Amino acid sequence: MTDYALEFAALKKTFRTLRGPVEALRGLDLQVRPGEIFGYIGVNGAGKSTSMKVLLGLIRASSGTARVFGEPAGSLAARRRIGYLPEVANYHEFMSAAELLRMHARLAGVPRALQAERCRDALEVVGLTGRQHGRISEYSKGMKQRVGVAQALVSDPPLLILDELTSGLDPFAQRDLRDILLRLKQRNITVFFSSHHMSEVEAICDRAAIIHRGQLQACGTIAELTENRQRVEMLWDPQSVAEPLAEIDPQGQAAVASQDADEFVERALGRGYRLRRLTTKRSNLEDVFHDLTRKIDQEVASCSR
Repeated sequence: MTDYALEFAALKKTFRTLRGPVEALRGLDLQVRPGEIFGYIGVNGAGKSTSMKVLLGLIRASSGTARVFGEPAGSLAARRRIGYLPEVANYHEFMSAAELLRMHARLAGVPRALQAERCRDALEVVGLTGRQHGRISEYSKGMKQRVGVAQALVSDPPLLILDELTSGLDPFAQRDLRDILLRLKQRNITVFFSSHHMSEVEAICDRAAIIHRGQLQACGTIAELTENRQRVEMLWDPQSVAEPLAEIDPQGQAAVASQDADEFVERALGRGYRLRRLTTKRSNLEDVFHDLTRKIDQEVASCSR
């Protein structure tokens, strides 16, 4: 019995393009435990979707391994354990939710005798009982996302992979979907989802990982990721500065991680800035993500000069 619901080990993926090779994943290592709600955070192009596609068996890794409950990613045994909702899901909108779920239950190989029960259960989990006979074309975007979660659940998988579940939704629909994920946790279903909403990840995730430039940069509980991390916010007088710093906006505002503050202040003073105000606050997940990814980008830029 494996200890992990999903696992990446030294995972690499290189795409061949007309402009040369592009390294999308550069030795990714990550483990997600059964029953966790796990947040997967990264900017566009960080490698999130590529690693998800490897898990689903849609593309093959260049090297390294990916496993789902101990089974090789892409194998029939692995795929049977996964329910998936892509960032952009297209449905037959002339169908009702009930019709769509019956179709997906058949496609997933759910035994005929269990199909009706599985469809009813999925509809109940996502809060669409009593509304399943309306055409999908008449649903709001939030309702369509709930239908998407239901189709991912209809085969009763132990792992859900959700790509940008709440992207573009209003705050009420976002909250409804967060509540659904918490209900799934009560059923011991592992939820692995990517998101650009840091507050969402903070609110419901047991653990989270930050991926950047194809590598794992940080992983842990929200408390572990933000513990002992402080952010220094500054207001500078930018008048008569010959060489402005990119980190200081036109209004003179800047914010850096506390461990980088001394070096940053020295650089700013050297450029002719005058410090008007400095305050320190505890970092949240968004601050940690911003500081970490920016620092890595700056290091990469300095090495390429």
